Amino acid sequence: MLDQIAQVRAAGAQGIVTGGLTARRLIDESRVAELIQAARPLPFTFHRALDECADLPAALETLIRLGVDRVLTSTQIGELVIQAAGRIIIVAGGGINADNAARIVQETAVQEIHFSVKDAQKVRDVLESL
Repeated sequence: MLDQIAQVRAAGAQGIVTGGLTARRLIDESRVAELIQAARPLPFTFHRALDECADLPAALETLIRLGVDRVLTSTQIGELVIQAAGRIIIVAGGGINADNAARIVQETAVQEIHFSVKDAQKVRDVLESL
């Protein structure tokens, strides 16, 4: 993963999305710290591995302490937004489309969403729904 970060940084990437868990479903703190260091000064997003953590609130606090900029998640979004209190950006992801984007934003107060893009029309539809 360190080699991949170096390669994409050299290619002009604008941010890094990765992460790591231990076998006990905890944030792999030493590995994530190493990945963040390799990514800087680029923004660092921890991917949806957070959703697999045994203790989401504790995992979020670990990511905040490590200096992660964003976390991508599809579970307990509203609760995580409240807990984050502006210390880290919570990005809602997983199954977001024009039919549910506005509701997710409204119900969770999330400021950013992530969704797959199969064509330009999907992007227009999601943006129009907000």
